[in-house]
Amino acid sequence: MFSANIAFLNHDKQNLLHDSTILIAGMGGLGCVVAQNLVRLGIGKLIILDYDTIAESNLNRQILFTKEDIGKQKVDIASKKLEEITGFTKIIPIKCRITSTESLHQELSEHDYIGIADCLDNYESRYILEDILEPEQFLVHGGVMNDFGQITTIMKDFTISLKELYKDQQIVHQQIPIIPQTVFTIASLMSHEIMNNILGTPQLLNKLLITELSDFSMSKITLQ
Repeated sequence: MFSANIAFLNHDKQNLLHDSTILIAGMGGLGCVVAQNLVRLGIGKLIILDYDTIAESNLNRQILFTKEDIGKQKVDIASKKLEEITGFTKIIPIKCRITSTESLHQELSEHDYIGIADCLDNYESRYILEDILEPEQFLVHGGVMNDFGQITTIMKDFTISLKELYKDQQIVHQQIPIIPQTVFTIASLMSHEIMNNILGTPQLLNKLLITELSDFSMSKITLQ
């Protein structure tokens, strides 16, 4: 099933992916693509976390959902469709609203995972998610808007935090303008950096990768 992956990675690296568990926070545009990529990559277990239901406005970018899914819970539909891809990856859906560090810890207390994919769409939830990060874990953060996006890897006490990175960011609750190509591109890059972290070769520690689709430019900024 994963012979093409192994031809590129080798058996030992594929086994590392097989033995890994990743928490995906947010099953929106980024989360749907990251989850699908990781299933096809051969990750052993995915914990997918979201509280929302599928809306018509989600369908331009949330690749696991169709019009027949409108009104249903995202984690329920996503887990079913992800399990159908290969049958290899164990999917654990958690219906949870991220409201506090304590409640999130409680929701995840029975689960072990090596890394977190931050596929959220608001800063309050991202900061709470970052707070549960343990020193031996990594968090790959992605953000998108319009036709550009950015990615970084966070490790506790080793890299700049999201709170520091976004300290001057105003919190505004509104529809994010976004096209599907941006979401798919940034989510695929996030998936690759998650793989890099699992294999011990992260490329975005204290670095911010900015991708601009309008002119196909990419830049890597050192964070201090």
